[in-house]
Amino acid sequence: MSDRISSKEFVKKVFIKETGKLVDNGSYHFAFVIIAQALETLGSFLDSKPLKARDQSKIRFSHAINKLMPVRYAKHNDKHKLYDQLRANLAHTFTSSQHIILTSKSNKELGNKHLEKVNDKLVLVAEDFYEDFKKACVRLIEGMEKGIISDKKINSEFYYTF
Repeated sequence: MSDRISSKEFVKKVFIKETGKLVDNGSYHFAFVIIAQALETLGSFLDSKPLKARDQSKIRFSHAINKLMPVRYAKHNDKHKLYDQLRANLAHTFTSSQHIILTSKSNKELGNKHLEKVNDKLVLVAEDFYEDFKKACVRLIEGMEKGIISDKKINSEFYYTF
């Protein structure tokens, strides 16, 4: 039997818990794909439009980056750069752009350079990116609980068993 879950529970169980499992299991590429898409969803809670509003991807992703993620991400998102070079590429080609390096802490050369530029490329370290994403999820949930951020219904046909 499955129970309908709230959007807060969805964020906790799917975005935080299941994405965390991807990172813990070393499925870093899939974690990057999910986080990039999930940031857009987090950003959807920051506007008054319906969850499925059209033509909002870039704006919503950027709102999540600029308002929910730790502040150091905003400087890398000037003119929606992270959207264009990370989220759009991962969503449409399953790869990042030439301007971003995706890696993990196990990479001895790059694993400690999260959000640094190396050869003019931005380094994203999966474990660090996930931890910052998790913080963004928690900030969103706290905002909902305080009434600062409006809750939006997850599709009424969406059920999950955990």
